[in-house]
Amino acid sequence: MDLDLAQVRAFVVTAQRQSFSRAAEQLFLTQQALSKRIRRLEEALSVQLFLRTGRATELTEQGARFLPHAVELLRVAEAAVAALDGAARPLRLDLIDSRLSPMFMLRRMAERDPELRIERSQLRGLANALGPLLHGELDLAFGRVRDLGRELPAELEHRLIRLEPLVALLPPEHPLAAGEVVRMTDLRAEGIWLPSLAGPVEWLAYLRRMSESLGVPLDESGVSYDLRHTLEQTRYGRQRVTLAGADMELAADLNLRVLPFEPAPLFPWSVVWHRDNRHPGLARLLALAGQTSRAESWCDYDPARNWVPADEPVTAGGSGTTR
Repeated sequence: MDLDLAQVRAFVVTAQRQSFSRAAEQLFLTQQALSKRIRRLEEALSVQLFLRTGRATELTEQGARFLPHAVELLRVAEAAVAALDGAARPLRLDLIDSRLSPMFMLRRMAERDPELRIERSQLRGLANALGPLLHGELDLAFGRVRDLGRELPAELEHRLIRLEPLVALLPPEHPLAAGEVVRMTDLRAEGIWLPSLAGPVEWLAYLRRMSESLGVPLDESGVSYDLRHTLEQTRYGRQRVTLAGADMELAADLNLRVLPFEPAPLFPWSVVWHRDNRHPGLARLLALAGQTSRAESWCDYDPARNWVPADEPVTAGGSGTTR
């Protein structure tokens, strides 16, 4: 029997995501196209792989037995392709969003290694990259490995490479703009303005934990269509304090004051990869990431001046960048 790998992949991703809609989104298919692939696979195997119920997507007994073999089939197929063109194929990286710290880090690494060749994707959060990492569609992803809504799969390895400071953005006319820092204690009445608060689940969880720990409310009122819109409203509208990552390229023309917080929240960025990935460039990139992180003190951490969630495994002084 000849199996169609596209159909097998549709089955595996649906089983892993436990949702036809989420699997279709990950595979860039319509739900109708995804269902058709799985139905054709069931016809080829002469078994039913999923229970057709109104509840969460569930595997049948036959589907559960087939799943580990299907995963292995995709892994072997990927390895076969990599054996032929792995040296020539660029590394496939997910940067979440081109405006965020992973792009900054990648540029810094490229300065050290001008021959670095990659293909970029933007899956809007590490949680969305786990499936592609597991079945070989990505070689490496950036993100925060806590608060993903699920446990990080055992097949994936991760390494902390950047503690990015969050900074305050405020108009020059704001009462706090004349200082050298913005103290979190001074924001306990006003809060931090983040209209239409949105983003990856791990980012939103981080912000809420920061808010609770430091006693600073998050004001989600108002509407924002993108970062530029938020910054324009901060500059010309509500005279509020908002925040951004220090690595982000901000709109210089708006003349916003950019000040450190006290204490300074640090957002933990890790690289994540499949432990069985044999792409020849992966080890080189991981070594480059570690070297750049150490050379530029990306993981420096002072508990007297910085804040991270209590369960983030960071090391004072920045010596422990691998986990």
